[in-house]
Amino acid sequence: ATQNALARGERMVATLNQPQYQPWPFEEQVVAIYAGINGYLDTIPVPQVPRFHDELREHLRTEKSVLSSIRESGDVAEETEEKLKAELDKFLKGFNIEEEKGLTG
Repeated sequence: ATQNALARGERMVATLNQPQYQPWPFEEQVVAIYAGINGYLDTIPVPQVPRFHDELREHLRTEKSVLSSIRESGDVAEETEEKLKAELDKFLKGFNIEEEKGLTG
């Protein structure tokens, strides 16, 4: 359990790293943190967490209802959470984890 907590913490640190002077919009930060604390990143290798978030944010921008609901309400209401879970599940199934280079041998 401690190893899992440490691994999740590592992914959360990677989640919170954003370009200086270019913070993500509020609603995208909410989604990123939600994904991290609810285990959606647990199978993503830490070096790939930034790419996961970039692609997830792009995916959610095409499915605007989740982001606009969070932006307008300022929180994740129950109905929005159900949509968010569905979008995260769908995205995670299609996310391609890249093989780490240089580890074969």
